[in-house]
Amino acid sequence: MSNTPKPRPNTFKPVLVPRTPQQQQTAYEAALELVQLIDAHLTNGTQHYRTKSGKLLRTLDQVVNAIMSDNLLIEAPSVGWQDELARAA
Repeated sequence: MSNTPKPRPNTFKPVLVPRTPQQQQTAYEAALELVQLIDAHLTNGTQHYRTKSGKLLRTLDQVVNAIMSDNLLIEAPSVGWQDELARAA
């Protein structure tokens, strides 16, 4: 037998707070605006999106999936690929 401790049960009970129809509509409109902005960036080539591991995301689906899985690189001033992109431009 191993001496590994048993995992403790999760005692956290999430509480779901219902949203009003107005809050749902506002959230939907904000998400739609964000998707339209990302699509415009990708179409015009004005902004590049990458995963946290540095992989370039080329499609709207890839960017949305990265957002949903919390894998979108938000800001990385010293990764090095920005310099490469600046030299290529």
